[in-house]
Amino acid sequence: MNNRQITSLWSSIIVEELIRQGADFFCISPGSRSTPLTIAVARNPKARWKMFVDERSAAFFALGYGRATGKPAVLICTSGTAVANYFPAVVEASMDFQPMLILSVDRPFELLECGANQTIRQENIFGDYTRWNMQLPEPSTDIPLKSLLSTVAYAVAKSLGDSAGPVHLNQPFREPLEPSTPDLKDPWVAPIHYWLENGKPFSRSIVPEKVPDNDTISMLRQLIAAAEQPMIIAGSMTSSADALAVSELSSNLSIPLYPDFSSGLRMVASLQPWQLLLQSPEFRKSFKPDLVLHFGGNVIEKHPSSALKEWQPEHYIVVKPQPTRFSPDHNVTCRLEASIALTAGMLKGCRATPPTLDINATDRFFSAVSEEIHTELLPDKPVTDISAARLVSEFITQQQVLFVSNSMPIRDMDNYANSNHAGGIPNAINRGVSGIDGIISTTAGFATGHQKPATLMIGDIAFLHDLNALSLLGTLPVPVQIIVLNNNGGAIFSFLPVSECSDVFETHFATPQNYSIRSAAETFGLDYAAPETNQEFSEVYRAACSSNRSIVIEVKSSRAENVLQHRALRERITALAAKHIFVSP
Repeated sequence: MNNRQITSLWSSIIVEELIRQGADFFCISPGSRSTPLTIAVARNPKARWKMFVDERSAAFFALGYGRATGKPAVLICTSGTAVANYFPAVVEASMDFQPMLILSVDRPFELLECGANQTIRQENIFGDYTRWNMQLPEPSTDIPLKSLLSTVAYAVAKSLGDSAGPVHLNQPFREPLEPSTPDLKDPWVAPIHYWLENGKPFSRSIVPEKVPDNDTISMLRQLIAAAEQPMIIAGSMTSSADALAVSELSSNLSIPLYPDFSSGLRMVASLQPWQLLLQSPEFRKSFKPDLVLHFGGNVIEKHPSSALKEWQPEHYIVVKPQPTRFSPDHNVTCRLEASIALTAGMLKGCRATPPTLDINATDRFFSAVSEEIHTELLPDKPVTDISAARLVSEFITQQQVLFVSNSMPIRDMDNYANSNHAGGIPNAINRGVSGIDGIISTTAGFATGHQKPATLMIGDIAFLHDLNALSLLGTLPVPVQIIVLNNNGGAIFSFLPVSECSDVFETHFATPQNYSIRSAAETFGLDYAAPETNQEFSEVYRAACSSNRSIVIEVKSSRAENVLQHRALRERITALAAKHIFVSP
């Protein structure tokens, strides 16, 4: 076979085995050097694909798709800085254990570091942020095709499992790049004829859940049973089954549960927003857990960390399946690397001691807090960041998914969302490294993976950061409702001490941009609305949820007023906590 035939067959084998391994969605950016792989995808009837002019947006879309499906989307790009644009999304996927597979195309050896155009060092470009990376050989009949199949199968396997994350395959191609029909009767192909005919994956990797050993479970059961006041924290999790198991354990043992938004439990009916209770200094003084059982990873707010420093529990136990270290404040006393769902199930029934916490008092507090938050929702009052978060949580349906941007939107949703959905709402955030980049693209991938309409809550700076991703929305199979909380700058900085530095705050931190969100929406053919009151917002959002068109809903506010509203509500909630006696003397 000639070089064109070899490269064409090589590329089609890679794509076919990826599809057979379940990685059948491809995020492709146009380029010349990647021609063989792009054509292999385009001509494979089983492949699903989407084109992206911006590799950075493509990578965040792949991240969202992986969050929704638990399967890696495959990124294909040409050589040079194209692959470098994947880096922010690769870091997020790595830190938050999301599957992703990068198939970058490179130039051949003789063009490296000699001044050749569009050429950089691509091998291992993502460093330690991949679960595995491999420099593939240039297509050649000297390479057994079974080794190529084995490598592709292993790459998909490494992107999945308890430590899911990005995998990078770097594939150099030598010209010519145009396709040519290969000779399947060539002796080079003979060893994989059975694979070509059977339609099955070349190999399968089976990774069982990590089962905690009996001695460890026995120790934990004893510690929990002996604790005077235990508490459970549900941190960041990637599995709804894990989250449900933690919720069931809390109910089974009558132990209070802190349901962080990143756990997927925050909007589940019957679970209370302990985020608001831990903000009370009086409550933290009266309620002092001697054992904290933490499932999963990080939480959004700082209050749990501050409370743990005050309480200094004798036992702070973290259970998560990944081997990575988790102890931001270096106070974890026991770390169990095991399946969350299996561990939670094995701890059921280990405690019969009635709680020292007065459940009736906490119920009364949360009921009073709910009424206090609802004063922000009066129909004629201006819609705010707080009321928008609450109203979205009340009106969103289980036929939709929710994505929330970092900074203020996620904090408002974590604190003020209503817990009124049986089973919760599929939701996600890019909280691995808490960036505001690529949020619209990630939402688009998340919605596509779920095949459900999505609501995105995002600030104006994050919206601007990923503005070109608005071009994706008209091509999605489902609509997206983007709620832009526009206070003309980085609102979260107004809550920090640097806001007192009036000479530099506005120019170097708040950084107002003064661009037109309406014009952006119209540029990309999206519907637009700018409701002013809670009633108008409710009507616009509920109508948008019933529409098959994507929309940008702009909520305009003042950063200064936003700070005052948040602080006033927090003071009222703290005052409510001070009126209750939660723990018997």
